[in-house]
Amino acid sequence: MTSHHSRSRQRANGEGSVRKLPSGKYQWAITIGTHPDGSQRRLTGTCRTITEARQHINQLLADQQRGLLRSPTTVTLGAQLDTWLQRHRPHVAPSTYEQYVYTLRRIPQELCNLRLHDLTRAHLRAFQTSLTEQGLSQEVRAKTLACIRTALDQALEDGLLTLNPAQGLRTTATVAEKSRERGKALTTDQLAIFLDAAQASPMYPLFYTMFSLGLRRGEALGLRWKDVDLTTGSVRIQQQVKLESNRAVIGALKTVASRRRLQASTDLISVLLSQQERIRRARTTAGTAWSDHDLIFPSEVGTPLHPRNVNRALKRICHDAGLPSFSSHTARHTHITQRLRRGEKVEVVAATAGHANANITLGTYRHVLEDELREARFSLKDLLKQANAPASRGNIQAE
Repeated sequence: MTSHHSRSRQRANGEGSVRKLPSGKYQWAITIGTHPDGSQRRLTGTCRTITEARQHINQLLADQQRGLLRSPTTVTLGAQLDTWLQRHRPHVAPSTYEQYVYTLRRIPQELCNLRLHDLTRAHLRAFQTSLTEQGLSQEVRAKTLACIRTALDQALEDGLLTLNPAQGLRTTATVAEKSRERGKALTTDQLAIFLDAAQASPMYPLFYTMFSLGLRRGEALGLRWKDVDLTTGSVRIQQQVKLESNRAVIGALKTVASRRRLQASTDLISVLLSQQERIRRARTTAGTAWSDHDLIFPSEVGTPLHPRNVNRALKRICHDAGLPSFSSHTARHTHITQRLRRGEKVEVVAATAGHANANITLGTYRHVLEDELREARFSLKDLLKQANAPASRGNIQAE
């Protein structure tokens, strides 16, 4: 009799099977049809546990019932992307799913029509080049490649591929993008000019807060009065405003690191106190139309403010101030850049920025530190001027 540890119960025909390998892993197999010569078409793969193997078979059987599972010789990239989207949909927010769909629309039909076994790294590199030539940003190019890579990883797990041609492919910034990245942060003079021009705008408290705390736009729009202690200056970042079907809605933060506690300066507290009074007046004016979400920066009727309105105000202020247009993310970039230039520890800046670790901060803002290093000078002569030669002779001090 076959041991339970070496082989699982034989399933009925068409249900798939699982067996334990000498390596300790579990190999699954499933029949998905027949070849023209009458032989069976089988998919196989390995998992760490028997439970994972059975779950994988169940998923494949469900996909087969829905018509999502095809012969590995005929599955195209487009079909695999569709399968990946449908499997992923129940596990992501509607807005995230919509972003995936929008991102995948950039993939040309001729690439989607390629069979997985015919897809090569050369095809994907050529696609990346075409995205660059279209003027799409490095971030957009990276997101598109990430979707393809993840979908092909799924094909690998399903036994449709033996190698993922997208594995290890990376997007690189163009010279122009690197130049723009360096120019994202405002100078001190530009910041002063912008804030001076912004004082006439009802968005002034929002922009002052974003520059002061280095918040992402969604984080700033999601701030509530209960998240801020106007006596101690404590500010908790706990939610964000995001877009779903072009509607501004309140949602959870994307990462654990984004949930953090910051400290507001006395000047920011003063700005927030003025904003509190403005909201009281807005609530009175709106009357029964007011929808209370406790937001610090709501719309005129208390609902989440649409990011599009923030962008419009930002563009208008830049025009009035005679400054080049910049995105709302520039406030965050300027805040982090200035803190690093002041010599604050990277770990501290990373924590206040909501980065998962200091490596993210270093990778994004390495040019700031490189600029500081180029300007750094150490003069031994100046150091020795401070020494009192006769009094300094004696034992060398250990540090």
